[in-house]
Amino acid sequence: MSDRWDRGAEWFDRVYGEGRAAGLVDQQTGLAQDLARFGVEFNFGDLYSRPGLSLAQRELLSLASLVTLGGLEPQLRGHTRGALNVGCSPEEILETVIHVVQYCGFPKALNALRVVTDELQQRGVEVPPALGPQG
Repeated sequence: MSDRWDRGAEWFDRVYGEGRAAGLVDQQTGLAQDLARFGVEFNFGDLYSRPGLSLAQRELLSLASLVTLGGLEPQLRGHTRGALNVGCSPEEILETVIHVVQYCGFPKALNALRVVTDELQQRGVEVPPALGPQG
């Protein structure tokens, strides 16, 4: 492949696990493999590999963006797993979703909380308790 692919695959695999970049491409068919490869090269080879932000910070930003856009549940699940893999705590992940309610509104944030909470529970991660009305 290319240096860009190698760099992207390295960073993708840091977030999602060894061999996952190749797996992402392999699960596509025909020309769709090109788009998956472009995603690894651009998102991870060009953006994630930049200095200035940690992988954990990048994953929290990705979560915030996905919540704000809404309707991207598979990607939200994947970035929840990625955030855990790079050391984000369940509190950081959930607080990121709660924080963006001011920008995206309650329906999107509540839907995202359900997806994130389900993913945490599916992975056997304890969901932090509510802080209550004095929060």
